[in-house]
Amino acid sequence: MRQRIFMLVVLLASHPVAAGDPVQVGRYLTVAPVPTQEQREPLSVVVHVRFPRTVQTVGDAMEHLLPPSGFQVADRRNVDPQMGILMTRPFPEVHRQIGPVPLQSALQTLAGDGWQLEVDPVHRLVSFRLQGPLRERFAQAEPPVWTPSAQRRERLEGAPGWTDTRDVQRSVAGDRYGPVQHDETLFEIALHRVEAGVWPDRTVAWRGQVALLRANPDAFLVIEGTPNLNLVRTGAYLQIPTAGEVLAIPQREAEQVIAQQRGQWQRHLATRTDPTGDHP
Repeated sequence: MRQRIFMLVVLLASHPVAAGDPVQVGRYLTVAPVPTQEQREPLSVVVHVRFPRTVQTVGDAMEHLLPPSGFQVADRRNVDPQMGILMTRPFPEVHRQIGPVPLQSALQTLAGDGWQLEVDPVHRLVSFRLQGPLRERFAQAEPPVWTPSAQRRERLEGAPGWTDTRDVQRSVAGDRYGPVQHDETLFEIALHRVEAGVWPDRTVAWRGQVALLRANPDAFLVIEGTPNLNLVRTGAYLQIPTAGEVLAIPQREAEQVIAQQRGQWQRHLATRTDPTGDHP
């Protein structure tokens, strides 16, 4: 009897299974040997989630929702500059419980109708782009600094896309600042100088960005032949201008430089996200 069973197992094991043939997984149950829709497209998986009270912003909710899917929020320097507005918005209580819905629909629900979900399937990243008339209305607005909520900094320490401000403050020494952290912006660095008492108040932060750019041109990536203050190099060390050097730059001049460089940056982003690369 044992010999007969052994021979049957050998025969079954040696019998080739065609790609489309059902596979028997039980006495009366067979399944098709193909991946499920959710396995092919992780954002199509149906989720039913209740967000904890530590989730206080839309950005918190995105970071809570995405990890099991293998996707994450894209680096903010490579997305719509206005996305910081969305990620820092207070989390609506009506969204405290979502589902069952596909994960992609849950992300769009969190963002709202004003934002278009964009998916990078190669790097498994998601981001959002401000739509239509809203883009024209908010194009000149200064996006808020996008950082994790205080309650979640410890858990998110070292996570891609966020900066732990405690580590940044420890990296300051005298008139030098660095190394610049991954995903850290020049505006944040300017605010750190204000908080450290190096510069007088937040009103000089815009002039401070231009002063930092001019004092450290090699610390920035180049767009259209010019170092761009939106693309400070990770790992760079910056010489910090004095308060007098910052205040010597007229506010109007600083605003013009920042607006011009933001336009260059947005054109650069548009070229990267357009699959044809066909831009004037």
